[in-house]
Amino acid sequence: MTRECPSELRLVFGKVLLALLFGLLGACEPRDVQPGLWLSGEEVSGTVDDWRFTDQLEEIFIETRPWYGLPHSTTIWCVAFQGSLFIGSYGEEKKRWEVNLQADPQARLKINDRLYDVVVTQVTDQSLTAELDQAYNAKYDMAEVFGNEIPAWWFYRVEQFSP
Repeated sequence: MTRECPSELRLVFGKVLLALLFGLLGACEPRDVQPGLWLSGEEVSGTVDDWRFTDQLEEIFIETRPWYGLPHSTTIWCVAFQGSLFIGSYGEEKKRWEVNLQADPQARLKINDRLYDVVVTQVTDQSLTAELDQAYNAKYDMAEVFGNEIPAWWFYRVEQFSP
């Protein structure tokens, strides 16, 4: 007679094994284009009324919650517009962090070694999207980054929440 390992135990064991593997490889936080797991830093408890302090930053970090339980973190671009924070993406396929946000819009941002718990929702207003596109172009000089082939972008609104 053989014993079968309960599925809950297999799932926990798999998570622990993956966490150990990534920890041994030093891949907890993202580096350049390599994604990571947990973000670390000082947790911010207060509300940010004006995100313009991000204007001087090229990249920030986002940590999302995939279905398999281990966090997924990566670097992203951002822009402050009318005091609010927006993040953007481009490409023919949604990025892993975007897919994760579709299932669970709660995320964590790391900005200047500080952690912000947020909810991220896609912008659907076309006039706001056009204004955000201009703001991204001004901040990141898209022609310099992409040349004549500037891709279409879509944007996400970032709003703080208390867990």
